[in-house]
Amino acid sequence: MTFFTRQEFENKYSQEIEVGQDYLIEMACEMIYSQVGIKYRDVSWTSDTCPQPVKNASMEQLRFLMEYETPFLDNRGAIKAGDMESDLKTDYSTLALRILANAGLLYRGNLINTNMGMKIPFGD
Repeated sequence: MTFFTRQEFENKYSQEIEVGQDYLIEMACEMIYSQVGIKYRDVSWTSDTCPQPVKNASMEQLRFLMEYETPFLDNRGAIKAGDMESDLKTDYSTLALRILANAGLLYRGNLINTNMGMKIPFGD
C-alpha cells in the first residue's frame, strides 16, 4: 500500500531528506491509512488514485519519521520517572493528523448509525 512515489516525496521535500528504503514509504502510508475513517478507506488506493489529503498526510508522516528518527514503541504502557508518568505517543505527526482532520477524513470512532452507511459485501 503506497500512496506516493519516491519521486513525489523527493520533489516535495527535495532540500530536506532522501528516502533511504522503499519499505519506509509503505510503512508511513499504512500508518496514515489506519487513521482514515473506516467509511472513507479504500484498500485499492494507489499513488494515482489516493485522495490528495491522504497522500499529503502520508508524505508528511514519512518526513516526520525520518527527520526525528522516531522509533516504533509499545505505547500500551507509560514512561515513568519517579512520581511522574506519561503515555508516550510520538509516532504520528500532528501535522499529518491535522491534514486528515481538515479534510474530514480522520478516524475517531464511528457511531453505530454511521456504520449503517458502509457498503459491506456479502458474497458475490
